[in-house]
Amino acid sequence: MANRRPVLALLEISGATAVDRARAFALPGLAPEPMAKARVANTHLDHRRVAPEGPFRRPRLYVVGEAPGAEEAAQGRPFVGPAGRALREMLDEAGIDPQQVRLANAIPFRPIAHSKDRKPRNRSPTIEEVDRYGAAVLNDIRRSRPGVIVALGSTAARLFGESQSIRVTRKAKLQFEGHPLRITFHPAYVRRFGGRNGDAWRHAVADLRRAWNDSAVRLDPNRA
Repeated sequence: MANRRPVLALLEISGATAVDRARAFALPGLAPEPMAKARVANTHLDHRRVAPEGPFRRPRLYVVGEAPGAEEAAQGRPFVGPAGRALREMLDEAGIDPQQVRLANAIPFRPIAHSKDRKPRNRSPTIEEVDRYGAAVLNDIRRSRPGVIVALGSTAARLFGESQSIRVTRKAKLQFEGHPLRITFHPAYVRRFGGRNGDAWRHAVADLRRAWNDSAVRLDPNRA
């Protein structure tokens, strides 16, 4: 444990990505929640931590969203706002058992900006914030060993090193450290562009269903 500080300091200086940070934290003897006591130095982040939720050991799907919003920060739970409700509708439409899905955000803290009247509002996390705080969810994925990872939206995709458009990456077969990775539209985008009657909704449901079917084969090869 004593020799971890030089490694982490070097990562800070070198501008390491979230994947690099996750590898640095993934050393024997560490506590299961490496970010649980992390200090939030950025004043533009809500200090309340939103932890992953759902089955920890071998979930069929591990679904990663963008960043917590106001409702998520208030409850300490991912996907409890409007986008979360849309996601649950899509999971249901895809025939997915929510009890076998683990949900998380790309970073565990709500990014905030202030309007002219100084009221906080949601914003997308910066690349630096994803790189700095994203190691937590990558470590959680590594420990939980899911059947398939599903990244929702461009922020979650960037966490795994993907920066192309969702329309391109959703068709690709990707991996994160040996785990199959699927990328599709974020529920907030789906709600904004067409809702249940839009193409984005239909594509996202199809992608979720495909990931669900792939996870069955991965966790039980006899079903292939």
